[in-house]
Amino acid sequence: MSLPIIVAAYSLLFLLFFSLSLFLFIVVRRIIVDYQTKTFEKHYRDIEKSILEVVSSLRPELAKEVAQKYRAHPDILVKVLMEYANIITGQARELLQVIFNQGLRDKCLKDLSSKRMVKRLRVIRLFVLFSNPSEYSYLLGLLQDKPMVKLTALSALARVPTPETLSYIFQAFEQDQGPLARLYFNIMFGLGNRIEFLIRQYLKKPLLEEKLGLLIELVGAIRLRPLYEDIVVFAGHPDKEIRISVARALGRLLIPESVPALAALCADQAWEVKAQAVKGLGNLKNPETLGLITEALFSPSWHVRLNAGHALASLGEEGIKRLKEVALQNMDRYARDMANMVLDDLVYLGGAA
Repeated sequence: MSLPIIVAAYSLLFLLFFSLSLFLFIVVRRIIVDYQTKTFEKHYRDIEKSILEVVSSLRPELAKEVAQKYRAHPDILVKVLMEYANIITGQARELLQVIFNQGLRDKCLKDLSSKRMVKRLRVIRLFVLFSNPSEYSYLLGLLQDKPMVKLTALSALARVPTPETLSYIFQAFEQDQGPLARLYFNIMFGLGNRIEFLIRQYLKKPLLEEKLGLLIELVGAIRLRPLYEDIVVFAGHPDKEIRISVARALGRLLIPESVPALAALCADQAWEVKAQAVKGLGNLKNPETLGLITEALFSPSWHVRLNAGHALASLGEEGIKRLKEVALQNMDRYARDMANMVLDDLVYLGGAA
């Protein structure tokens, strides 16, 4: 028998052996997965039935028995508790707390240092659902964790807005060197005027421009009017993004005294700043700004013209009169087209005769 035939025969045998091994692996794996799925479903049904008995009977001793009975299946117990914690209230909700304390609390404390990020994230959610605010100190160790875990822990701490937890949130915001500063906005916004004193304090620190701009925008978003003087000083900041944030914030605060600052920003070299400043003047609805906004309608920037058109419309009868005048002039067809577009929108929406 020649060598090529021998090699071909061995290759065929190897291929058959490999195919058979792969087939057996798939079959065995399928059997294992099916068994695990059926076991999970059985334990889930048993745990769910037991928990429903607890919340129906309102017996604390039964809650302790259920916790002890199923603490050997923590993943399934966690899943059931999380689902029912969002729909059960009152005394029955307190019994879920008993089950957590008796069956899962110790494991959760261990999982805080787990190498698996999914476990650490799950612990944070469980703490939010079942732990007392006094126990949130356990989450502080996660503030040095990966960004997703860190921000989730900060969101949990924000649910207990004490001076201490608020301080941790702002310290983390200041120290964070990653590209996730914008994600702090939602956490801080939910805290409302509780963070007024901290924003004032951090506006005076040498923060990165992105973080400084975020704090300035927070002032406008939350409408922290007492911080007007603290942000208007940034209207002349060399960074364009900071000036945009100032214009946007002033337009939301709706403080009449901000007209001069917004008027100055309307003369900014950056069209993005002008666009926000004109929009802010429109929000203030001050008749004295009619000429300034009309002038902005002749800007070479489409965005500035658009905001100027809507700002004039917001000024009522006098503003609409100016739009009609610009729509009839022939010196600047771009201003004329924008005025006509805004007027058409007003007619369509029933806002102008």
